[in-house]
Amino acid sequence: MSLGPDDVRDVTFSLALISKNAYDEAEVDAFLDRIEATLRGSDDLAARHVREVTFSSPSLGRRGYAKEEVDAFLSQVVQTLEGGHAPTTG
Repeated sequence: MSLGPDDVRDVTFSLALISKNAYDEAEVDAFLDRIEATLRGSDDLAARHVREVTFSSPSLGRRGYAKEEVDAFLSQVVQTLEGGHAPTTG
């Protein structure tokens, strides 16, 4: 299944109970913004950028997005970008 920019904008992730199993929400959200922009044709992320991205753990005492959910979604993004998904214009 190929993802579109609206899929990226609308994705939600659970909050992890333990910060070591989580990614910083702000970092993930910023990267998702770039993915959405790429699928709209206004940024130029490649699949390798998605494969190579790293996120910090949330600050002590803060919860963050569950790593396994973010990683699974990013795998779908890689498949979309490698599949030659044409950016949406408009």
